[in-house]
Amino acid sequence: MQAAAQPTDPAINRQTRLQARLNAVIARPLPFFSVIFLVFLAAYGASIFLIPKRYGRLIVGDGIYYYVYLRSAALDGDLEFTNDYTIYQEFNTTDPRKKEEMLERKTPTGMAANFFSVGPAVLWSPIFILAHAAALLLGQPTDGFSFWDQAPILFASIAYGFAGIWLTYRVAEGLFSKFAAFVSILGIWLATNVVYYMGVSPSASHVLSLFASALFVYLWWRGREGRRRRDWFVWGLSAGLLALVRWQDVLIAVLALFVWTADVRRAWKGGESKFGDFVPPLLNGFLFMGGLVLAFVPQMIAWQALYGAPLTAPQGGGFFQFLRPEMLNVWFSTKRGLFSWSPILILALIGFVPLYRKNRLLGAATMVIFLLESYVNSIVNDWWGGEAFGARRFISLMPFFALGLAAFLDSIRNRVSQNVVLIVLGAFIVWNNLFLLQYNLWLHGIGHISAVPTLQEMTIDKFIAPFKALEKLFARIS
Repeated sequence: MQAAAQPTDPAINRQTRLQARLNAVIARPLPFFSVIFLVFLAAYGASIFLIPKRYGRLIVGDGIYYYVYLRSAALDGDLEFTNDYTIYQEFNTTDPRKKEEMLERKTPTGMAANFFSVGPAVLWSPIFILAHAAALLLGQPTDGFSFWDQAPILFASIAYGFAGIWLTYRVAEGLFSKFAAFVSILGIWLATNVVYYMGVSPSASHVLSLFASALFVYLWWRGREGRRRRDWFVWGLSAGLLALVRWQDVLIAVLALFVWTADVRRAWKGGESKFGDFVPPLLNGFLFMGGLVLAFVPQMIAWQALYGAPLTAPQGGGFFQFLRPEMLNVWFSTKRGLFSWSPILILALIGFVPLYRKNRLLGAATMVIFLLESYVNSIVNDWWGGEAFGARRFISLMPFFALGLAAFLDSIRNRVSQNVVLIVLGAFIVWNNLFLLQYNLWLHGIGHISAVPTLQEMTIDKFIAPFKALEKLFARIS
């Protein structure tokens, strides 16, 4: 006699189906990541029309200085920014001091100064040329200040950021489990200030530096089993791009120094090594440096024109306080501290240890790069990064933090369930995006955040932010 079939619990069925769907997403995450990317594009596109922009233009703040390289070179045929700054002065009716600063600074050659890098203009140039040509054909404004010229390059910045996210994922899933790679990418993307600079302020250089850094790390990973000479040259080009976008990010090329040193040591280990054994690594090193210098040429040309020298520090020597680093403040201060504003990065930092165990060369290089970047960011006069959502100058290190976070997650996978990890990830994402909402409302005159935020402002007040946003929305409707 057969036993009666037991009824299946609907809740168990639902849980099984959800787990199967989650596993399918983790196995092939590109469609899911692409949806998030499209949300970024749609949200920023909507904000162009729904949220008033400062001075009535899309590119504002530091983005102006990155953009004028492109506008002036493409439309005026020079790097004389006086006319560009004059036009921005006319737009700006709310910040008189900013209006004065743009024109009062002069370079040794007598031109309007620009303390910022040329790399973003280089990366934006292809889409700018296409959009400008389309505007000409359609009879739209083509002065470089219209939406037709500016909006496409901002969407391009978001696309560059997404490319950086995907390249980072490719490296993470090549080194660690797919689950760890999936969670680490979501954490770095949505639970740090990357979400702000990709979705709210793409005219800054930061998501472009994320892309350049991710490309550099990806090229390391792709060539980890061996590089041909042309691969060293291409890798050098990517290192030059790092420096072109943000000069201090040339420190990330320390990873290549570690790899090159390991190659030299292998050539030495034979015991009877001859000079000929060292020729290949020496040639590879020269090719790498040649690529780096070649990619950095646009910046040297700009500096030569503006400052009369191909290599310089535009801010002047007084901008750096080499013997007074503020590293603890850079890491932990409530004034845009790296870990105080993005606490998920503490787990990534802990993950540098298992990352070292997984790959000693990568792990050691990651720790050195982190310390070097921390030192450089701590010796500038505005170590907090000015008006910023978190420690914006560390965004170029996010691929390394992603690998550290993935290493941390793999190290605890036998002790912590996937569901717990996902719940904690969700908490970090909610925490970060409430903070983003709070900060963005403050930028639009709703609520308050101190120059040095208090503990209450960084914790309790962020939970009030959604209600303030709703209050403002209802006030507009009524």
